[in-house]
Amino acid sequence: MGPMCRVSILLLALLVPVPPGAYAETRETLFIGQFLTLDPAQPTAEALVVSNGRIVMAGKRVDAERQAGSAARRVVIDGFAVPGLADAHIHVTSVGESLSRLNLQGLSKEQVLRRVKAAARNAPAAAWIRGGGWDEGFWRPEAFPTARELDAVSAGHAVVLDRIDGHSTWVNSKVLELAGIGRGTPDPDGGVIRRDPGGAPTGLLVDNALNLLDAVLPKTTPADQERYIRTALAQFARWGLTSVHDAGVDLETIAIYKSLLARDELTLRVYAMALGERAREHYLASGPELDLGNGMLAVRSFKLLLDGALGSRGAQLSEPYSDAPGDRGLELIADADLDRVIQAALQKGFQVNTHAIGDRAVRRALDAFQRAGVTAERRFRIEHASLVSDEDLPRFAKLGVIASMQPVFVGEYSRWAEDRVGSARVKWVLRTHDLLESGAAIASGSDYPDSDSGEPMAALHCLVTRQSAMGLPPEGWHSEQRIDIDRSLRMLTAGAAFAAFQEKDLGALTAGRYADFTVLAENPRKVQPEELRKIAVRMTVVGGRIVFDSAR
Repeated sequence: MGPMCRVSILLLALLVPVPPGAYAETRETLFIGQFLTLDPAQPTAEALVVSNGRIVMAGKRVDAERQAGSAARRVVIDGFAVPGLADAHIHVTSVGESLSRLNLQGLSKEQVLRRVKAAARNAPAAAWIRGGGWDEGFWRPEAFPTARELDAVSAGHAVVLDRIDGHSTWVNSKVLELAGIGRGTPDPDGGVIRRDPGGAPTGLLVDNALNLLDAVLPKTTPADQERYIRTALAQFARWGLTSVHDAGVDLETIAIYKSLLARDELTLRVYAMALGERAREHYLASGPELDLGNGMLAVRSFKLLLDGALGSRGAQLSEPYSDAPGDRGLELIADADLDRVIQAALQKGFQVNTHAIGDRAVRRALDAFQRAGVTAERRFRIEHASLVSDEDLPRFAKLGVIASMQPVFVGEYSRWAEDRVGSARVKWVLRTHDLLESGAAIASGSDYPDSDSGEPMAALHCLVTRQSAMGLPPEGWHSEQRIDIDRSLRMLTAGAAFAAFQEKDLGALTAGRYADFTVLAENPRKVQPEELRKIAVRMTVVGGRIVFDSAR
């Protein structure tokens, strides 16, 4: 298939008509059980009456029975229902892809190498070995790996292993050779080829240096991508997620979402952040898509990358890294280009969501928003906001900027953040409580698979305990940043809804909103905080449609 043919197919897919109202349960349904509504006026309910995907009544069972009538379908839920759990920052295709590759999360280096060796032994000739999730914070010593270590176990196969943050990749010598990366290869703008003292590449590529692999990596086909998305959607339903913000998608991915929607096969709500100049140009020309398929899909935001990740020392800091005094991280976009995109977005009604992890990148984002005169009504976001200085902390609320944060990062940061930034600046890391107290709006996400866990109950646990998804450290990491259970639940529901302009439709169980809810085996307000991550999901309902039922 030629390039022009592929472009034509893509454009046709982007223009697929999405008939309104086709993606909700049309039958009137009476859901009976225990509902934690997160509505201050009526905190609990015994039943919901749902019609055409929306709640028409929430309250006492006897009143709901009377309103629903005898013809309504009746569903008795076993557990405690909360408003549909959301993930405000996740990578859908990558989640599906990660489930089909080597999972290296939480492993020692020796375990990683053993897993690669086993995969190489069983792989067909010339097959690539792909995996991800490794974190040197689990290794002793905590040192970045080398190509030579992979060479010893790869049996001649090309090996590419992504770090947990998704901002650096460990490759073997065969990949370096295939990509033509050697002593004389310059670091690309916004990227680093890690080198040994003699100048030879070590096998670790950071941020834009990953692009040097594009020409040699096996290509993902549209069929592969759709399969990955379907795999991820099924996993999300099992986790209890009813909506996700896909943090950086191209036009091909959006076309797949529209195709699934047209076939009534998109099983949860997707708020897509368009990434890359090509996607931006398309949407600046055509305008936002606010509400497709009864709120199942929206494209009204642009994702921009200001810096890299803290673990791989790509996050942009104002002062040098404590464990690398000559390094302040990477600048992935210049201020002039950032200003240009923001102005274009403002003119066309798009939200801008900036990836900014280091304190310097966070300040640059806030400064750019302030220069552009961005108002709170625009709901511009800083994705991650991992390192926020005391000086910049109050600016979020003042400028109306949303902090889109990942509570599960407490696991990674507790392993190595103090090494990276030192004892003074570590207090700026993952300041969830401080930001809330300052009046900032916060939405909770996971950044999965670039984090320890994508399960929303793990995120709830991390918020309340400041422990990792694995329950470490036992006393909590910087426990002064803990959040109480009610505010934590709101960050996973109403916070994400507000960040996507969906607060009138999502985030609480009240009449008029979509019938999106997650049924948990236990009441999260009643269990011990350290047990939150163990609460099972029993049912997931989107628009009145049951998309997961553990009893089936």
